[in-house]
Amino acid sequence: MFKNLMLYRLSPEWPASAAQWEAAIANEPFAECSATQQKSTGWVPPRGDEHGALVETVDGQWIARFAIETKAVPGDAVRRKVEEAVQHIEKTTGRKPGKKELRDLRDDALISLLPQAFPRRSTVTVWIEPTQRWLVMDVGAQGKADEVITSLVRVAGKGFGVGLLQTASSPQAAMAAWLADAEGDALPHAFNIERECELKGSGDEPAVVKFTRHPLQTDEVRQHIAEGKLPTKLALGWAGRVGFMLTQALQLKKIAFQEGVFEEGAKSKDDDRFDADVALSTGELSGLITDLIDALGGEADPTAVSDQAPAAAPASATERRALATAGADDDGPPF
Repeated sequence: MFKNLMLYRLSPEWPASAAQWEAAIANEPFAECSATQQKSTGWVPPRGDEHGALVETVDGQWIARFAIETKAVPGDAVRRKVEEAVQHIEKTTGRKPGKKELRDLRDDALISLLPQAFPRRSTVTVWIEPTQRWLVMDVGAQGKADEVITSLVRVAGKGFGVGLLQTASSPQAAMAAWLADAEGDALPHAFNIERECELKGSGDEPAVVKFTRHPLQTDEVRQHIAEGKLPTKLALGWAGRVGFMLTQALQLKKIAFQEGVFEEGAKSKDDDRFDADVALSTGELSGLITDLIDALGGEADPTAVSDQAPAAAPASATERRALATAGADDDGPPF
């Protein structure tokens, strides 16, 4: 169910319950792109049922799903359409279009071609761990995470605050220490180093060294660390149950549950498969995230998130603007 994770910390005020979360996101249900619409976003039932609940509660965990649909027109098709229009103008009027008219022609060409474009849809599973106040997204691209955060800001209103989860030690510093430790004592016992990592130097044109299917607890790797190269990602295993790639931005990628972890879910009936998958995956990942935070020195300040003061600076301009909107809205969501 989860392949990549981005970790956020929610403020204590919102949502107070799964029902409150569902009532809020019901204001932005997903609708397919119209004929001339390039992008549409919104919330869909996580079970896949057409008229199902927008938030599911399974084993105490809250699950929702956000959909992003885009329609792209090939640039070459737009250029050909514009060239045809330019040739027609030159032939009928004897003049060449100016810059503003060319921009208008490009817009007109795009709009005329959009109905022929095929939509592409992706979804983001969003998980709230209510006891820890974690907001966890199954997403590998920051842009998609920004879309989810922006939607939540629009519908949540006063009381909503979110920030990237911050640890006392940076993931990069910790990964470097684990790789540099010849005795293997620096890495917490719940984790083991696997056979893939990327090391990056400093400077305008930094050297990059990648290891794939290669032992990492070697003098060669330690020498790279001693020379100043730092890990940007490192493959780890947790408790013999989950494998993943940890990045310097505290993202978990390439999550893979080990054989046998999902045997109970595989035996479930189709109607219960969603519940079993959610219960098993969130149960395992909750333990992994807890141990990972501990391995990185604990959270820097888990109480700092509020609608006025997010715990951490957002990772992009989109998220910064979204959080500023949340802090400024004292009258509730702009429906």
